[in-house]
Amino acid sequence: MFKNFYREKEIKDKLSEVDKVHPQLYNLLLEKIEFRKYRRFKKTIRQSIRKFLAMGVKEYLKTLFSKDIVSKINTPSNKKKVIFVVGLTFNSVGMSIYLRKTGEFETILLVENPWLVDFFKQYFDEVYVYNSYYEVAYILLASKPYIVHVHGASCYYFFGVVAQCLNNAGIIVGFVDPPSFEPSADNPNELRKKPKETQLDCYSEEFLFKKADGIVLTMNTLVAGEQLCLRYNTKVPLLEFPTYVCDKFFKEEEKYSRRDGKTYLVYGGIVTPSDKPKEIFGSTQLIDLAKSLINQGLHFHMYLSPHFSPIQINKLYSDYVQLTANIPNFSFKYGIPLDKATKEFSKYDFAVLMIHLTDQTKLNVFHYDTCIPTKFFTYLSAGLPVIVSKEFGYIASLVKKHEIGIVISENEIDSLSEIIKRYDYEKLKANVKRAREELSMKRHINRLIEFYEEACSKSTNSVCKEMAVTGANKN
Repeated sequence: MFKNFYREKEIKDKLSEVDKVHPQLYNLLLEKIEFRKYRRFKKTIRQSIRKFLAMGVKEYLKTLFSKDIVSKINTPSNKKKVIFVVGLTFNSVGMSIYLRKTGEFETILLVENPWLVDFFKQYFDEVYVYNSYYEVAYILLASKPYIVHVHGASCYYFFGVVAQCLNNAGIIVGFVDPPSFEPSADNPNELRKKPKETQLDCYSEEFLFKKADGIVLTMNTLVAGEQLCLRYNTKVPLLEFPTYVCDKFFKEEEKYSRRDGKTYLVYGGIVTPSDKPKEIFGSTQLIDLAKSLINQGLHFHMYLSPHFSPIQINKLYSDYVQLTANIPNFSFKYGIPLDKATKEFSKYDFAVLMIHLTDQTKLNVFHYDTCIPTKFFTYLSAGLPVIVSKEFGYIASLVKKHEIGIVISENEIDSLSEIIKRYDYEKLKANVKRAREELSMKRHINRLIEFYEEACSKSTNSVCKEMAVTGANKN
């Protein structure tokens, strides 16, 4: 009991450093991390039920005590231990695969989603499904890794702040979609009207761009990264490092189109329920796009992100489910893990990357002009040419540069079936195979390792320092 009391006090004391520079962030952090025991208990019970259902009794029992994963992290080893902390992302999988291939790294994944444990266990040395955000804070406080790599995503950027305050290792934070690039997020008056989750994301971004040992962006760093550094008046080290393709997931299956001569399109990723505000979520509300494509005679199949629990799909996406029941050339399916997704996707002709009808949607033009969505690399792994709107400038430029797909404007969506016929499909497929070699994780992993070494050299952690020197001598 007293041990728990002092542990909680130590976490609060270390987080109090945030209060000195950003009181608003500090207050939101205290609320987010379940210091109120009743709230923590409710979260733990809920998560325990999910883990039991998803993992079974044997695997569930292995995650009862966080001290066990701390012990594994802190057990002496001749390898550099990297802790990946994630919310909703597959970004760390390829990194882990190729870090481990060097023979110099062990990787530990702290993840919230229990439904994907079997998949993750294939590619990490240890996988731990945490019960609460407070438990993550404890693990970060008690662990002595070489690097902590937080993969930020919407509602999870605060983990970077927690890691920076509680752990002395080099702290790397990945930004998928910088919160300040969302519409009105950079307006203080508008931000105060936003939900607390949005406020916490934006305040965390500001803190991390000033305090983190390194920032990894999955977008055009030369443009987006420089703007963010100017915004926060910082010189934090930046690395552009999207979710490059891994040859582990390269697949080539027979196409559905071989059976009937029709054209099959696939989409895999985030889909926002249609009852959410269109002006905010319109870019991922795809029911109107689906209707346009199937009305042209195209077959369009959608796979929801596997991070979503399958339990609520029928309730949240009833319009997509109903469309599936009524229209034979459309289907809406549960999400599947990356290894199975690339195999299934390879049966299609084209992948829908980023095309949608933007009527009423408030888009941050700068954001969409610089982003590189994760699914782009999933599609390349499946050998698929992609279809993207020209409004998504950076990714559209990559598609044009490598000649791996079709770039269209929004007003051409209703003519897509005719546009597809103008392209040499076999040439596009051959270009995809060449592009995925250039955009492969094995080709780029050394840039990440060098970035880790730079972050580690800034750390006060003696383990980190020692491993950095060992690595330097080894080279």
